[in-house]
Amino acid sequence: MAEFKLGYKHYPKDLVKFKPVKNYDELTNLRFGNDTLIEIGRTSGQIDRTLEMALALSGSGMFLFAIYAGISLLHDVNPYSIYSDLAFSLGLIIFSLFALTLPLSQLAKAVIWPADYPVRFNRKTGKVYVYEPRLSKRHYYFPLREIVKLYKPVIKVYDWQNIEGMVTRKGFFLQQEVCAAVVDLQTDTLMDYFSLWDNANYINHSEWRWLLSYMNGMPNMNYKSKIRGRFWLGRLCNCFAPEFSWPEGIDKASRAESLEELAKIEQQYDLVGKHYPYEQP
Repeated sequence: MAEFKLGYKHYPKDLVKFKPVKNYDELTNLRFGNDTLIEIGRTSGQIDRTLEMALALSGSGMFLFAIYAGISLLHDVNPYSIYSDLAFSLGLIIFSLFALTLPLSQLAKAVIWPADYPVRFNRKTGKVYVYEPRLSKRHYYFPLREIVKLYKPVIKVYDWQNIEGMVTRKGFFLQQEVCAAVVDLQTDTLMDYFSLWDNANYINHSEWRWLLSYMNGMPNMNYKSKIRGRFWLGRLCNCFAPEFSWPEGIDKASRAESLEELAKIEQQYDLVGKHYPYEQP
């Protein structure tokens, strides 16, 4: 098996190793589903964006006030300690200007970050479509050059047979995150990975076994969504987020009922050889 990133554990793809999924089981963050494809969302909890915006606004206000205080102190410089007072005022202003970039970048990220960045699984064609913002993985600081990338998401298309599961635990409460590893079967090397669920059920691996059951053709599965309604503040902050949209060709390709239909769509929209990555024009 390919060597996964340190801290990740391989998730088996063998259904025998898991309890059989029940028809009434539901899938976390399921956006919609039918007998051809399912789409899962990968946004953080509804309160996360709200908290980010609140903290960013508070931080911005604090540093703006510090800049105002520094400018005010310049008008009240003591003539007997002009050098020390001037240095303090200028230092406060310069420090606050640099520090202000951090909450402003967090605020821009909270506003620009797409409302969702889903993944589609088509079990009839065996294709996996990933709507991925171009923001670097594991970024905790968001300079302008990184934030701008959010305007140009990348569509990645993989074969299900090249997908393996991996899992890690993160956060204060060791929350489990399930990721998909894209493996080159010929060389057994890890080519890429992307997150699927950052709040997965670590007791019985329900999300992963649900996905395996679906892609293995289990009939009459429950496609009922578990999305909860947003509270008013969550809805308000989410209004600033741009809606995501699949490119027309990718949208039709991901809904293909057969490999023959998929080949015609890819030919029609000139998608052959452009699957990784496909940049939205």
